[in-house]
Amino acid sequence: MRDELLYLGQEIVSHKSEIAKCVIDYQEQRYSEQLKFSGLQMEKITEWRIELIQILGESLYEDQKDSLIKIKEWSQKVGEIAIERGISLNDSLKTLSTFRTAIWDFFNEQIDKQISAYIMLKSNKKINPLLDEIAYLFNELFIKQQNDQLALVHTAMDELSAPIVPIADKIAILPLVGEINTHRSSSVMETALKKSSELQLDYLFIDISGVAIMDTMISHNIYQIVNALKMMGVQSVLTGIRPEVAHTLGNLGITFDDLKTSSSLKQALEDIGFNQYDVVLPL
Repeated sequence: MRDELLYLGQEIVSHKSEIAKCVIDYQEQRYSEQLKFSGLQMEKITEWRIELIQILGESLYEDQKDSLIKIKEWSQKVGEIAIERGISLNDSLKTLSTFRTAIWDFFNEQIDKQISAYIMLKSNKKINPLLDEIAYLFNELFIKQQNDQLALVHTAMDELSAPIVPIADKIAILPLVGEINTHRSSSVMETALKKSSELQLDYLFIDISGVAIMDTMISHNIYQIVNALKMMGVQSVLTGIRPEVAHTLGNLGITFDDLKTSSSLKQALEDIGFNQYDVVLPL
């Protein structure tokens, strides 16, 4: 049996170019067009396919661990290029099935050369797990890429959700809009501390006029931000508490007695001597 697997594996390797051509013939027209649109040279794609077919052929007579190492290296290389060129995971996985079909057709030709059906099944037990491993590795690469993109989006959103706006030397404003949940509170605190240090702030005015709902959790999160800033020597002033929010806080028994507050940002700035100058607009 070993000799028969060796013979079949060597036959696959020696006919790898023909099998690769069959893969091209079997693949969907839409996928072929997508490959052209990706900018990849067909010669390079064919080279990668021939390389894979050789690995699959060699797996019939090589140690399985060695074949797995080659498969992982091939999958990493080709998978990263597929992601870079915008080829979808679904299309990449569909192509793997064409390798199965092309190799099966080659097997069928070999049956006429007295290769037993048992050896065919035995060879597929070696090849199929390798193709499955490629599918798994491709999936892992695409998931990682999606997670990386989501992380970038979340980072950008976090930065936008806590914009520190300097308005004068050592003075800045932090307008908060929307819900202040635990995750966002942590992000706001990180940004506030970082920017306060960079700008060497003395005052940071936290305006909550855009916060629609204020409850015990949100007020606690704001307290955490203020206390962290206080340890850095930054005086925080809470502004923009709307009447309906003040009413809700009163009903909940929440007060900001130990925190400097102001009804409006304009009033808070005037309280520290930051006056608004008249601006004459050109006609």
